[in-house]
Amino acid sequence: MRNALENAINVFADAHKCDACSIFLYDDRTRTATLKAARGYPMFGKASIILKQGEGLVGRVIAERRPIYTEMAKSMHGYVRFHNFPDDDLQTFLGIPLLRGRERIGAILLQRRTGVPFTEDEISAARLRADELAETLRNVGALMSAETSVAQNAVPGKLAVTEELRLKGAVASSGWAMAPIKGFSKSSASELLSGNVAEYPEAQRSLDEAITIVEKRLETITHSLDEKLPEAASAIFESAVMLLRDEMYEGKIRKLAESGTPLTRAIAQVSSEYITFFQNSPQDYIREKAHDVEDLALRLLESATLQSPEINSDTAPHIIVAEKLFPSDTLRIAQGNVKGIVLVAGGGTAHVTLLVRSLKIPMMIVPERDLLRLNAEEMMVMDCANSTVIVHPSDATRKRFAERVAEEAREHITRGGAQRETFTSDGARITLMANINILADVDSALEANAEGIGLYRTEFPFIMRQNLPGETEQQKIYSRVLERMTGRPITFRTLDAGGDKVIPYLFKTREENPALGLRSIRFSLKYPSIFDQQLRAILRAMQAAERSDVSIMFPMVSSVEEFEAARERVNSCLESIQNEIGDRPVIAPKIGTMIETPATLAIVGKLAREADFLSIGTNDFVQYILAADRTNPEVNHVYIPHHPAVLHGLKLILDASMKTGTPVSVCGEMGRDPRYIPFLIGIGLRSISLEPAQIVSAQRLISRLSTTHCADHANKLLGMDYIADIETEIDEFQESVFG
Repeated sequence: MRNALENAINVFADAHKCDACSIFLYDDRTRTATLKAARGYPMFGKASIILKQGEGLVGRVIAERRPIYTEMAKSMHGYVRFHNFPDDDLQTFLGIPLLRGRERIGAILLQRRTGVPFTEDEISAARLRADELAETLRNVGALMSAETSVAQNAVPGKLAVTEELRLKGAVASSGWAMAPIKGFSKSSASELLSGNVAEYPEAQRSLDEAITIVEKRLETITHSLDEKLPEAASAIFESAVMLLRDEMYEGKIRKLAESGTPLTRAIAQVSSEYITFFQNSPQDYIREKAHDVEDLALRLLESATLQSPEINSDTAPHIIVAEKLFPSDTLRIAQGNVKGIVLVAGGGTAHVTLLVRSLKIPMMIVPERDLLRLNAEEMMVMDCANSTVIVHPSDATRKRFAERVAEEAREHITRGGAQRETFTSDGARITLMANINILADVDSALEANAEGIGLYRTEFPFIMRQNLPGETEQQKIYSRVLERMTGRPITFRTLDAGGDKVIPYLFKTREENPALGLRSIRFSLKYPSIFDQQLRAILRAMQAAERSDVSIMFPMVSSVEEFEAARERVNSCLESIQNEIGDRPVIAPKIGTMIETPATLAIVGKLAREADFLSIGTNDFVQYILAADRTNPEVNHVYIPHHPAVLHGLKLILDASMKTGTPVSVCGEMGRDPRYIPFLIGIGLRSISLEPAQIVSAQRLISRLSTTHCADHANKLLGMDYIADIETEIDEFQESVFG
């Protein structure tokens, strides 16, 4: 914690050429600010300063939530001189509050020798840097307060918390959890890769025995995962298995061991060479391999020294607090009753993030290593909706989250009784389909009585691997989807790579603006061999299942030529499959396109005539129309789905589909938002594809809507030019219908 403060002090002092610099952290409970870090004060660490809110210039900065600048501090109202920290020759004073919204975090004080002013540009730069610092220091201050409040009774090396402690972090996987914590750390074998070990433990097994044990354990984990996550099961450890039997890797270890080097040292030495080599690569996907080597090396070391790398399955619910995780760690942890994961040292690999999302485990990254010192079984709440981790929650907090558990349980029961068909209050039929990421999501879709799969995202088998999945492997996955969704239509979206779904081994050159780069259908058309493999896998799965209710949809089409070129690839693949199956007629899918770019608005009439169906991907549609990256927090305020341009664009698409009789659906977040569903129904939409968990609530909402009222509401919104007016109308409509 103190390292973070010291680093911040050094950054500010150097960047702004300060003769003295200090950070005060504010405690809202005591309404005091305490000097926590300083540079340029010889007495810091021997004496302290604690200010009441409003006391001294720093106290004023915090109380008034505004910067104070003066070139003669003594002349300012409220100035206080501290004898242990004299500033007679440091009269140039710049105090900046550290705020998160209206919440007071503290203040940073920059001082220069008398007569050396700060320019306006320097003050502006310091304020920007202070804004960036405030989020980090919020957690530091909370942890320091917790540590100080229990310092007298703390167990050495442990961080005991006696009052509710709230920390902010970054959400890697959404959800929430409440459970005792359980620490996770690598075994002592991890130290053997550091290169600074004087003595290595003696191996109790041969290299061949260790390799056999590791192979069997990886195979066991893979089989246990196959039902839950088949898209990743065969891919997650494939690089480890390949390396395990690689002649160079295994051969080097064997040669060192045969020359007299202890086996454990040989494993560590060779593995460290590989890790360093991969880490120094300029390519992201190559650097990722360093984690695979480290994971494999630890398994070999543990097996060779009779240590067990397995984590005992824990039936009691718990939240894992870890420094870092590898994919194999995540899979082993998931065998137990893990409710959530908190990482404290920069997070896990991209594979870990994808895994926990697919396994539906909430995960947050809170870069405060002191969380590793929390007492075992300390209660924790993860509230990903508010990006908050709560340590030692109060009775009131526990009660609130317990009620949330009960509410979700009731929702779960209700979900099973959802109606198979959805109607508005005046009898209009609305089709509710499911968006699916992985096979495991199919169960949720069936439980929610989804009428089919409106969007099956096919990226996961590509993302989880370090090389392309083959046609046969893809076909197996698609076949399992078809088998599980018998009697319900399925739409497969072809590979939507690029943008925020970069597949490292495919995108070896970093693009300046990937959202506008080689992505989606552009990528597939540039690499027809990859495209054809996927199309053939889908088509062959269709023929094997004898399913005629399967559709193929192309992402991010921006011209009629792109759609026709992609459709021609499908026809070509159908011809090749016809040659394989002989006289039996080949089953052809329906072919559709997503509407996601402004370019399609001018040609939507032609696309509606050419395609069998249209699907509006509102996430990218809004992003591209407003030129606002939906993943960038700096422009969140600009990403407004109810912007007039977005609403008129949606109306244009619905009008075009109605003229041609082409089915159209929505598969983005607007389709699950109760603020926008009335508008969508009002402009004529009759099919929505959304996350399975949202289907029941959407059905309830739709059953209370009248198409007539929705149409009136939509017309009002379309007649407005100002976002504020639109927001008012949306609020008033919500109030009139739902109270």
